[in-house]
Amino acid sequence: MEILELAKNVIPKDIFKFKGGSDLIENVQFLIEQCHPAATKMKVLSLEADFSSATIPYAMENRALHGLMHGGCYFTVGDTLTAIMCMFHMKKETEIMVTTNASIRYLRPIKRDTVKAKVRLTKKNGNHLDFTCDFFNEENKRAAQAKYSYVLTEIQN
Repeated sequence: MEILELAKNVIPKDIFKFKGGSDLIENVQFLIEQCHPAATKMKVLSLEADFSSATIPYAMENRALHGLMHGGCYFTVGDTLTAIMCMFHMKKETEIMVTTNASIRYLRPIKRDTVKAKVRLTKKNGNHLDFTCDFFNEENKRAAQAKYSYVLTEIQN
């Protein structure tokens, strides 16, 4: 099944709206703008089963009280991209992705830069998926690295 069609069947239509006639990235961006990740002002650049990327601007809404980019922005963007990437690996409309573990290491402060998130699938074992998300500053130096683990499971009614 094509990923956009799967998304339309998996994502609750009574809560979210899709953008008619648009491609996958435009629809994903439209969905993001309807929920919590919109607060990060993330912009999806690429979206595939094994690699995806996005940008996070340094903006007032993304700052912590010390003036640096808030770590929750990184985490939210990585979690959002990896969850969407899980849909490429679903085999049925009755499956959902569930985060089983996540961690992040902060390596460099972001004072004014736009951050680029690059996610890659690092391991797939049956219905278990592991991803690594690297966050880079404008000098292409790693500012943070997050790891996310998921399991694809059947929806239980």
